[in-house]
Formats: sequence, structure tokens, C-alpha cells
Amino acid sequence: MQKRNTEQKKAIFAELRQRCDHPSATELYDTLKEKYPKLSRATVYRVLKDAADEGEILRLHVGAEDRFDGRDGHCHVICTRCGEIYDTRFPEESVSLLEKESGYNISFRNAEFFGICPKCREK
Repeated sequence: MQKRNTEQKKAIFAELRQRCDHPSATELYDTLKEKYPKLSRATVYRVLKDAADEGEILRLHVGAEDRFDGRDGHCHVICTRCGEIYDTRFPEESVSLLEKESGYNISFRNAEFFGICPKCREK
């Protein structure tokens, strides 16, 4: 079954891909509702859920509400106390080594590291 590529869906993806703050569905909805007054909260949740389930975007289970990332090629370092998410460069040499060792042709990558951020350590 082919999914429709509506103007609202395009707007959700465009907004998500330009952001580096890993927004929740609510945050995306709040950002887009003025420009797209017919956009419903349910549409944003459905589009994000479907895209995450299909592997088009990444769903991060952090805190009370899932957060989403539409950009590729980086890792996440996540604070286990406050939930802050820090993006960092993906170590390409690790991917090459893994491909060589495993024989796999890696087409998608996702890495999450967990720890305590500098702000929480200061407290």
C-alpha cells in the first residue's frame, strides 16, 4: 500500500530534518500549527510513528515523551538524569572496520551512549 505524501507530511519531515534538538511530537506540532492551521496533533503523531516504524526517522525513548531525529550520520550521547541529547560525529573508521570484520554492507546505523551530562554532574 502506497502512503500519501501530503503537504502536512512534507512539512513535518522538513521541520524535523532541520532541527538538532530532537523534538517530541508535541514540540513539532506546536511549531507547525500556526503555519498549518489544519494540521492536527493526531496527524503529527501518526506521521512520526509510521516513519519511525519504517526506519525513515529515529525514535529516541528518552523521558516521558519519545523524541525524534530525522538526520543521519551521527551518534547520540544521552544524559540518564535530565534526558539531554547530545549529537556527535559517527566514527566512520568504526563502520569500515565493522564492515570488514562482519562482511556486512552497512546501510543504516544508530548508536546511543548513556551517561551523566556536565550540567547534572555539577549539581
